[in-house]
Amino acid sequence: MISIRRYLRRVLLISVTLITSVAALWSYHDTRDQINELFDAELAQTTRTMVALYFEYRGEQGRAPEQMIQDLQIEPVMVPDSPTDAPTPLGHPYEKKLGFQIWDDEGHALLGMKTPGVLDTLIPVPGYAQTAGEEHDWRTFTLYDEVHGVWASAAQRDDVRDELTWQIALRNLMPPVIGVLLIALLIPFVIARGFSPLLRVSRQITARRPSYLEPIDGSQAPDEIRGMVEALNGLFVRLAETLEKERRFTANAAHELRTPLAAIKVHAQNLMCDSAEERSLRGARSIINGVDRMTRVVEQLLTLSRLESGEGMNRQVVDLTRLGRELQRDMQPLVERRGIRFTQEIPGTLQIRSYENGLYVLLRNLLDNALRYTPEGGEVRLRMWQTGDCLHIEIADSGPGIPIAERERVFERFVRLAGQRTSGSGLGLSIVQELAERLGGDIRLDDSSLPVDSGLSVHVYLPLS
Repeated sequence: MISIRRYLRRVLLISVTLITSVAALWSYHDTRDQINELFDAELAQTTRTMVALYFEYRGEQGRAPEQMIQDLQIEPVMVPDSPTDAPTPLGHPYEKKLGFQIWDDEGHALLGMKTPGVLDTLIPVPGYAQTAGEEHDWRTFTLYDEVHGVWASAAQRDDVRDELTWQIALRNLMPPVIGVLLIALLIPFVIARGFSPLLRVSRQITARRPSYLEPIDGSQAPDEIRGMVEALNGLFVRLAETLEKERRFTANAAHELRTPLAAIKVHAQNLMCDSAEERSLRGARSIINGVDRMTRVVEQLLTLSRLESGEGMNRQVVDLTRLGRELQRDMQPLVERRGIRFTQEIPGTLQIRSYENGLYVLLRNLLDNALRYTPEGGEVRLRMWQTGDCLHIEIADSGPGIPIAERERVFERFVRLAGQRTSGSGLGLSIVQELAERLGGDIRLDDSSLPVDSGLSVHVYLPLS
């Protein structure tokens, strides 16, 4: 699954890092070029200055060249390299990385600073050049003074330029690096803030119950998803209208069917009382059985209609012992008519915070199924106990049970297993599953836990709060 937030974080961080790296590389090359230009200009200026000073000194003193060489020959102070290139009482480390020399036309040295392996001999080519020394490469500049007939050269070690370039580049690189780190910290925060309206809308949709079709609050939705929110709200309105029409139709149809069914049953009972013929009695009994089946279908349709509309789904604390007594009282006529042994095991202090009406309908449907499908003289047991923060309900019977391969299908509406003699509509377990989901629980079918050869156990798991 693609996450837009992760995609944006990754792309933005990679983009900022690449752009900063390219900018830093460009800055390094530009700095190196500028430093080379600066030092080349300095070499040329130094060379011309030394020539001017030399002839000015010679003119003022009126001395012979040999005497001037003896007076002006300079021996540079050799200072060990310093990691920080800081000035010392003996001079500066860069002193031994610089040099100059003046020659006459015949190549005799007139004045200069001695450097190892560089400027030992005349360089008779004016301009800039790269010269290899004993340990380092040197950048040199040479000029020829036609007026005085002398050659002058100045030299500088290449690592002076490299060191300065790196120092400037590193100092220039620190702000972008710190900036990238700050941006890396800010990007998730900014993206989270930017996506917060979208996440609020997503949470509103995720937290909705299937029956809750009220419009989404799009007052704080950004422009980019406002159209989607309005489209969803329009869809919710149309769904609500459609579901309401279906609920009204189901409820109205069920209510309208109850009256004629009751009338048909009354006429069939009257027919049984007035007729003495066996064939008429059988027909009247068939009519009554058919009406009972239809009445049960109508009642289950009404239950489904109430479930879909959310009627009676108010959460409250339910005393399960009291609920068990009510179920015992309501199911007692069916228990006595079929001669079934019905037992309950419910702790006296067991409670649950749930929808009492929904929980009652769930248990009543399960018990009704168990009592109807269990043969006469069989056994049905209702147990409830607490497991952690969950209520475990089990209804076990000694009936025919349900094959494992069919246990998923029986939750579908109007599905009945082949070969069953007990009348039914195939809606009971559908209603139970719908109720279990609305109560936030789960339902599972298993073999009966009673000491019998066949039967079914229905396990329902509900949160206590």
